[in-house]
Amino acid sequence: MAHPHLLAPGRVGSLDLRNRILMCPMGDNQATDGGYVTDQQIDYFEARARGGAALLLVGSVGVTAPDGLSTPRQSAIGDETFLDGWRRMADRVHAHGGRLALQLVHNGKNAVEDIVAGRPLLVPSLLHKEPVADPLMGMLTPDELENMGTPAQVQGGRIEFREMTQDDIASMVAAYADAVERARDVGVDACELHAGHGYLIDNFLSPTTNHREDEYGGSVENRARFLIEILEAIRARVGRDYPVWIRINGGEAFIEGETLEDACRVAELAEAAGADAVHVSLYADPALGIGYTEAHATHIPGRFVELGATVKKRVGIPVITAGRIAPDEAEQVLADGRADFVAMGRKLLADPELPNKLAARAAETVRPCMYHYRCISQIFVRSHVRCAVNATTGFESSRRLEPAAVEKRVLVVGGGPAGMEAARLASLRGHDVRLVEESDRLGGRFALAARTAEPNAELLAWLEGEMARRAIDVRLGERAEAQAIVAEGFDEVILATGATWPRPSWAEGEARVATVDDLADWLEGEGDETGRHFVVVGGDRAGLALASVARRRGATVEVLEETEVFAAANGLVGRWRYVHEARASGIVLHGGARVDGLDADGLRWTSREGGAELSAADLVFVANGARVGSTLSAALRSLGIVGHMIGDAKDLRSVEGAMESAAELVLSL
Repeated sequence: MAHPHLLAPGRVGSLDLRNRILMCPMGDNQATDGGYVTDQQIDYFEARARGGAALLLVGSVGVTAPDGLSTPRQSAIGDETFLDGWRRMADRVHAHGGRLALQLVHNGKNAVEDIVAGRPLLVPSLLHKEPVADPLMGMLTPDELENMGTPAQVQGGRIEFREMTQDDIASMVAAYADAVERARDVGVDACELHAGHGYLIDNFLSPTTNHREDEYGGSVENRARFLIEILEAIRARVGRDYPVWIRINGGEAFIEGETLEDACRVAELAEAAGADAVHVSLYADPALGIGYTEAHATHIPGRFVELGATVKKRVGIPVITAGRIAPDEAEQVLADGRADFVAMGRKLLADPELPNKLAARAAETVRPCMYHYRCISQIFVRSHVRCAVNATTGFESSRRLEPAAVEKRVLVVGGGPAGMEAARLASLRGHDVRLVEESDRLGGRFALAARTAEPNAELLAWLEGEMARRAIDVRLGERAEAQAIVAEGFDEVILATGATWPRPSWAEGEARVATVDDLADWLEGEGDETGRHFVVVGGDRAGLALASVARRRGATVEVLEETEVFAAANGLVGRWRYVHEARASGIVLHGGARVDGLDADGLRWTSREGGAELSAADLVFVANGARVGSTLSAALRSLGIVGHMIGDAKDLRSVEGAMESAAELVLSL
């Protein structure tokens, strides 16, 4: 499909843009402690500018740093000492024809760094009641718990709120105007005011957090007064020619708060006060685990489009839409006049070259997002952005794909994600690559995962396509033998042979038990399992995916997990999403469960409390117990050859680990 509307030039205020693709503002946590721009952060944004995006929005740039930040490494522009980094970033983005905008914010009640420092959290009015966190959000690994950085879970701080006075409001209005003026003076092309997602301006806009009885509370016009005063102060400071716009919620899910009509009215008021565009998103109850994937990092394709389309009918300025919009859908949205620009986040993390590839009529070469939510989840554990399918995201400085100093003959053994990614990267570096796969198809065990979820299938298809596009010598149905490898004289041997999945001792001789390697026929089928009882042993993402397939086919399903954390390989918000969906579908999850054995009555197991339990079991799927290692590695070593192990052969870290270990190895060759 061609994308003439998506690739057409556009304009926001005085700002000319080369196409309609914007990089969605996302907190990236790549600044220094204290919020100063780093070389890595510049490289990260430069990669997206080089890839063809029209405008890069730097997410959540603090206007009052060190006050008002949510993490130590949140970007900031609190005074003149921050400006050199922004000047350098603007120059690098401009060198590729891109434009740069800063999304300005004070985090309000989410300013975790204020809690840590002993400062009160600034709010429009004191909370009527403390939020009660969803128990699902406590599903954390020990490492995650130690690093958790939400207001409810930060360690060692006392939460104190301070209702903003008139003087506080005036000071904050001036701080936003100062930040815009600083950005303009160092060559930043535009600024977006973050007036959504539960941050300070949104705390004023939402009736759930604004209970003031003065001119800043009550009606939507009063609740918008703080935002309008900021816009007016900015215009008084920098004039009408400098592009400034707002990002607002089109509503609040699971909260009786802002409505779509409120959003339309706020947009009208903002336009009258000098806003050049409106960026429409959605917010949700932050105390709910699924709130994050219902709202701003939505799991639902095109979730915000109609919200933006409604706002667009009420204003004469451009509307920016966002929210899991694929290029073909984005083209249709623009063609229909439902939006003027489309902001993409996760898609540009997965593939920074997406705009250039669309322009080259090569949409099939765009690397797809898997929606593991590693990206947004990094914020929760106070770490920098990364991507489950693109190991260079967040590592642009240290994982540079450059031609190899010496071209080598490289053998890759194993055609799963790790093997194919290694072959792809080695070929791009100029090496002569052969990939050998013992089975008759590519994908390894990931080919099974591709039958459980469409994003998995899309990634597999992309990897297979890359093998063909790179003209890699792929040999299917060929077993790699150590002696033959030595005889061929390869310079490097990469072992991506996957893990082994032995049957547990309690399953020996049991026809009712299937390990991962036994599932191909069952997954390929579409049999009706109504009335049958399935038990899945192992509750990581693979176990939940198998459970979901069985449940969709009508089975009664239980999942037993030894730990208390299901879908541990996913980013936090993805985990909370997938666990919620499993439970909502009727799958019963048992954490802290230890399997004891299988007999004629069913599967016997011990609960976390030590109780003896019995589950009916017509079929048991074993989705845990995999072991790393490669027998081929030992055989090669005995012949004096080092086989570099990657993927599950080295470490059980799912697709994310496969991509990362492939990149780390190949970029070091």
